[in-house]
Amino acid sequence: MEFGSVVQFLEDKTILIMGATGFLAKILLEKILRVQPKVKKIYLLLRAADAKSASQRLQNEIGQHHK
Repeated sequence: MEFGSVVQFLEDKTILIMGATGFLAKILLEKILRVQPKVKKIYLLLRAADAKSASQRLQNEIGQHHK
């Protein structure tokens, strides 16, 4: 599969990334957003004790790189 066809394949797709705060997931997320900004939705799954700590972990691990 060529790179162009991968980019076209991702357009208007819904994607689930498990382990979203892990090293590879961060790279995958960045790459998807950089090469195909027309992704329909991206769901990020991460472990935490409750919703508040999950949100805080997401901001600490991924949000800081977006500033």
